[in-house]
Amino acid sequence: MSTGRTTIIMALAASLGILSPALSAQETDWLELKEGYEGQKIRAKVQSIKLPELGGAGGQQVTVSIPKDELESTDKVHQVVVVGKRDGKEEPLSGTSYEWAEDYENDNYGLIIKLEKMENYPIRVYLKDDSPLPEHQ
Repeated sequence: MSTGRTTIIMALAASLGILSPALSAQETDWLELKEGYEGQKIRAKVQSIKLPELGGAGGQQVTVSIPKDELESTDKVHQVVVVGKRDGKEEPLSGTSYEWAEDYENDNYGLIIKLEKMENYPIRVYLKDDSPLPEHQ
């Protein structure tokens, strides 16, 4: 195999690796942790923030509504990744869990995110689905 062909194959493989998260995930805008804050991307909205009980451990519970016309079904979402942005740096928030609220609001899904620690900086939510990557021809 020639060096030029090997370089092209490696460049294509790297491009697919970079693009694959975008092909298999939807994402919200950066959402401020303030009730009523609405992002433009997929129109996700922070509906409520529940703080832990006084003296209780753990972080807050954030409920985000997502219009049903932006997300085909919650059944296809197999992973939710929450990323925080602090001091210009993005990092996945460890210790987060989530659940979908049944019949949250008219034409909206409710995503309940439980954060391990109290946070006050913006978050972005990635909704990874189980769609296969497009086949190459």
